[in-house]
Amino acid sequence: MFLKRSELIEKIRLREDNFLELKEVRFAGTKIRQISQDELADEIAAFANSRGGELILGVDDISREVLGIPNEQLDGVEKLVR
Repeated sequence: MFLKRSELIEKIRLREDNFLELKEVRFAGTKIRQISQDELADEIAAFANSRGGELILGVDDISREVLGIPNEQLDGVEKLVR
């Protein structure tokens, strides 16, 4: 399911809850830091064991600032998630 930009911004604005998890993704060169595969797996498993949810990457979970993920890093982030 794809959300409209306005819907996504609204979800981020409302903060995390049982159905929404925001995760910051930072990089050191081409290496992903700040988030691990185990951490992502735990979040996805928690959603799978409950009523589902949405995981949004590239957002600071405290300030809710949209940091994004650089285009050249997308393949690495996708690999981490898989």
